[in-house]
Parts: sequence; C-alpha cells; structure tokens
Amino acid sequence: MQPPLNEITEKISDVFLKKIKEDFSNIDFGIIEERLKAKYMQDGHSVMILDGRKGIRIIVDHGIDEQHSEINCKTEIRIFEKCGMKITEHTIRKKVYSYVIQPEKEFYQKLEKIPDSEWAELSVTRTISQDILEEIKKTATNIGFTLEEILQLMAENAYVTELRSKMNQEL
Repeated sequence: MQPPLNEITEKISDVFLKKIKEDFSNIDFGIIEERLKAKYMQDGHSVMILDGRKGIRIIVDHGIDEQHSEINCKTEIRIFEKCGMKITEHTIRKKVYSYVIQPEKEFYQKLEKIPDSEWAELSVTRTISQDILEEIKKTATNIGFTLEEILQLMAENAYVTELRSKMNQEL
C-alpha cells in the first residue's frame, strides 16, 4: 500500500530543502527558483514563470501522468510554504500544473488595490504577429489553458515588470 499523498510530498520537500542546507526561514524565492529551474532543465521539463497580478505563476509540463504531476505540484507548494511563502492558487491538469506564489507580500498587496477593470484592459496582442499568436494558442491548448488566459498573464507580466522597473528607479 502506498503512503498518502501528504506524507510523500512532506518527505520529498524536506529532502529538497535539506539539499539547500539553510534554515527554511532563510531561503527566499530566488534561491528556490534557481534550484527548481536547474531541476526542470535536468529532468527535461518545460516551465514558464510569469509575474502576474496575484503573484508569480509557475506553469510546468512534466510530460508524465496526472498523478506524478499532482505529487510534483503539491511537493513544490510545500517547499514554498515551508519557507513562509503564500500559495494563492494552484491548478493541476493532465501532465501540467500551475501554481501562484507571493514571495513579496507588500508588493502584491499594492497590486491587489488596482481595480479589476484596469487589469482587464491590459493587452499584448498588438505586439504579437499572427504566426506567433497561433503558436501561443497551440501551446496554451496543449497545456490546458485558453489563449485568452495566457495572453492576459503575458500582459500582466509585462505590466508588473514595468512597475518593478519604476520602483527600482525610484530607490
């Protein structure tokens, strides 16, 4: 009999964090992101990390079955939670999972004050050629998202990147 999912994710997340060899409270998003990117590349997974209005969305295509994706997703969520970061949502689809984390609470609290209507007006389609748009649509469909969802996330990412740039210039 297999151990319950929570037990599996608990053990795997502990192993991952112990390899970093720091007190979990000292491990920030950047450290985990670099370690996970290295792991994804090593394991041959596709990953997209985009900064959106609710936090940083990580979308990973493991190319394996739904059960393994669920274990991987929930393990990584535990890793971030153990380091004190908040997971605002997660979705598990066939072979693909995505989750949103908030590594900088203060920054995302400011973003939450921006009205929904302002976010809805964001658009990136004017800067994307039709050929590329078709490729994005195919990819979105393959990973269980609509074209509109991916374009909205890309627009949010561009906007948040611009906000961060302005904030850094003001410092």
